Amino acid sequence: MTKRLTVLLAAMGLIGLAGGAQATPSNLPPPAGAILDLNGQPITNVQQSYSVDFTAGLANTAITFAFRQDPSFESFSNVSLVDLTTSSVNLLLNGDFALGNLGTSTVTDWTYANIYGATYGGVLGSGCGFNGTNCWYDGAVQAYDAISQTVATNVGDLYEISFNLNGGSGQTYSDLSTNGNVTDTGGNGIDVLAYAEAGLPPAGTVPEPATIALLGIGLLGLGFSRRRRAM
Repeated sequence: MTKRLTVLLAAMGLIGLAGGAQATPSNLPPPAGAILDLNGQPITNVQQSYSVDFTAGLANTAITFAFRQDPSFESFSNVSLVDLTTSSVNLLLNGDFALGNLGTSTVTDWTYANIYGATYGGVLGSGCGFNGTNCWYDGAVQAYDAISQTVATNVGDLYEISFNLNGGSGQTYSDLSTNGNVTDTGGNGIDVLAYAEAGLPPAGTVPEPATIALLGIGLLGLGFSRRRRAM
């Protein structure tokens, strides 16, 4: 996509371009503790479904998804959390991303975090999800951003997290850039991870630099970076 078209689509709210206030991150690993990590799996540029099960250990469980896509963008949609022990009801609110402000990271019922200031962080996109629904459209560069919501869970029950994903460009999901580029969109780090019981620290919390713990509150402002990249 040309720079002119990218800017036009962003202005229309169809895509968003954003950057953190911090220095550009350099090939940061994903937060620890994932129950699903696509690292090593082949990338498809069509919608594909993924799922993972876990047993709840808390009465309230933070369900978090972390994203990275150095060279392009990935489309994440149709998200659900089901208590396999008791029912088939989706416990996640706004799992189809129908509600929120297009082109921004403000999505109803979801909390966004970008504590490492990754450029091209996620925004709400239109028509990019499963069966043409809205999606979470994310291209975080050289680090991970994330979305999360906390759900009441029954300790000991078995739960299933599922979602659809179009991984965008690339051949294989990789939690780090392995092609020598650790500074910009020339890297090949592309991944999506799911977490349960790994919540967001309180607003204003500064994570330990060595831990890459998942995620303080950091709303990503809509803006235009000096550089653009192709979708």
